[in-house]
Amino acid sequence: MAYKVILAILFYLNTYYLYPVIYRQRGMLVYVVTVIASIAILYFLSDLISELVDKMDFDKFEREVHEGKGPGGPGGPRGGRRGPRGPGPDSGMFIWIWWKIGELWFRLLPYFFVVCSSFIYRLQLDNSIQSKIRKEKENENLKTELSFLRSQVSPHFIFNILNNMVSLARKKSDLLEPSLIQLSNLMRYMLYENDDEKVTLDKEISYLKSYINLQLLRFGDDVTITFNPPENTGGITIEPMLLAPFVENAFKHGVGMVENPQINILLTINEQTGWLDFKVMNTIAPQQDSKDKSSGIGLVNVRRRLELLYKDNFNMDIMQTGSVFVADLKIKLA
Repeated sequence: MAYKVILAILFYLNTYYLYPVIYRQRGMLVYVVTVIASIAILYFLSDLISELVDKMDFDKFEREVHEGKGPGGPGGPRGGRRGPRGPGPDSGMFIWIWWKIGELWFRLLPYFFVVCSSFIYRLQLDNSIQSKIRKEKENENLKTELSFLRSQVSPHFIFNILNNMVSLARKKSDLLEPSLIQLSNLMRYMLYENDDEKVTLDKEISYLKSYINLQLLRFGDDVTITFNPPENTGGITIEPMLLAPFVENAFKHGVGMVENPQINILLTINEQTGWLDFKVMNTIAPQQDSKDKSSGIGLVNVRRRLELLYKDNFNMDIMQTGSVFVADLKIKLA
């Protein structure tokens, strides 16, 4: 029992002190010397405990023999405390020395085995800890990047909406008040929902409708918009503010310099395959009449967010056919 305890002490000593403190800070040479010294101390401690246990057993045996309870009775043969220990010095000094060295090595072998086992265990433990730390750092970096991308989305929307408000205010339009109400709905969503990892698809659709209504207050009948989302979207979740940039991009470049502008928004969900298909089609002005040289920033932002969040579970196609610009997004829903 004492022998096993000594080996356990050596295992934990090397795992939690000798390896992390001596080896990591002092180097291999000091570590090897310290390990050998530790083994020597624990070996002699184990041998001392064994001697004490053997002496206790021998005293008990001697009392039993003296009382006539042990084998052989009083004065019976004892055979020594440990019995024969092999050839003695009278059998040849050289053979005796080698036999003692072999015996010592055989007894020390479990100690070196424990040291090697604890060394390997500590290496694996450190690798596991470092791997966990790397993953946590990667997750933190991803969260930071996502927060930055989201922070770019919200001010961009607010800037465009405030431009609409200014236009209505200059006209002293009666539409200013309902526009402010719509703006408060948009702000509420961007402030309180945008920090969530996922939102229900109903909330994202409601946001799109509020944004479209706000734009219609400005453009009125000058633009034709079609948006008929599915009614049954309960339980489906999506990254917040992920669909909005497509609609914003359509208004930015599909209204104003375009004759008879049209925007068609399609949203379908395949319940069997679990794919969401969101497509925005809008008429565009000639290239030389482009209003904003930074037109691709919003869609580049969305693509990066998709890469971080959905990895291989999305497909985003941007194409232009004649005077029609098409943005098609497909997402594999969880």
